[in-house]
Amino acid sequence: MTWDRSGYGSHAERGILTRTATKWYFAEGATFGPFNLFYLIQNPSDQTAQIKVTYLLPTGVPLEKQYSVAPQSRFNIWVDAEGANDPTLAALASAELSAIVESTNGVPIIAERAMYLDQPGRPLGAGHESAGVTAASNQWFLAEGATGDFFDLFILIANPQVTPAAVQADFLLPSGQVITRQYTVPANSRFNIWVDQEDTALANAAVSTRVTSTNNVPIIVERAMWWPGPTSATWAEAHNSPGETTTGTRWALAEGELGGTNGTETYVLVANTSSFGGQIRATVLFENGTAPISRVYDVAPNARFNIAPAADEFFPETRGRTFGMIVESIGATPVQIVVERAMYSNANGVHWAAGTNALATKLQ
Repeated sequence: MTWDRSGYGSHAERGILTRTATKWYFAEGATFGPFNLFYLIQNPSDQTAQIKVTYLLPTGVPLEKQYSVAPQSRFNIWVDAEGANDPTLAALASAELSAIVESTNGVPIIAERAMYLDQPGRPLGAGHESAGVTAASNQWFLAEGATGDFFDLFILIANPQVTPAAVQADFLLPSGQVITRQYTVPANSRFNIWVDQEDTALANAAVSTRVTSTNNVPIIVERAMWWPGPTSATWAEAHNSPGETTTGTRWALAEGELGGTNGTETYVLVANTSSFGGQIRATVLFENGTAPISRVYDVAPNARFNIAPAADEFFPETRGRTFGMIVESIGATPVQIVVERAMYSNANGVHWAAGTNALATKLQ
């Protein structure tokens, strides 16, 4: 999705692999200041879905509200406004929060979240969107991540359990250096890591992240990036993705573009989560029947690797074209990888005015 006709903002999400479910989790969410937070619910069934949303705050007890979603319909919750007529939900008007969206009568639903940042004279000036996830996990992998003067990088954690979670974040740099930090995430709460501020080596870096609950309390993990820095007063766009709970050796991306009217740029981000190095093969798939192009690259152990198709060492043949990509780990002992894709485009004379991110789909 892009907005408005000039394309000054955008967001993207891959298709829902799990189809429908009765419970969805979201780690990211904010309503304070100029942020607008929406939960989008689809009920594709022939029965009304009775929905309970549990809002998890950084501190204090969770807040709850009940909703009814009609059959064969789409339903929208504007979280910022939920406390207007209900004093028990007043805290939702200005908060950082996570959420659990649950169908209490067993009618399966689909849930996504959209979040926007208003700018002076431009409502919904920046924004990102992601589908929820359907289960908590003890481990999460995030391939994408960048810090520095341009990007601000945040890792959002929801602990929906009644026990605090002991959390370890391993930040994987392109060189193979791993920076580890420990955190405690209270029970039934939302927690935020501003990665730029965690270490001098992370202040200006490309980074992948492995997040582990070391005391086996399952959590939810997402990553958000906002730009340009350094604060929300300067941010003009954002993108977001949930983490991936499993690694693999073969991943597919349906969307990619280089050039075009808005100068679109595509980056494919690969996290090698194995403790040894290996090789990956990237294959570009074109729209018009042109033969695919494959190239092989070395990846360091415990490292983040960036495929920038525009660069000569990658796929300059994609300039001015749209494409998909398959990324696979090869060799006698393939390394375990996670893959994401980020796309940026210009609008109204602003460099990278719009941007999106999405997880690749794991094939094996």
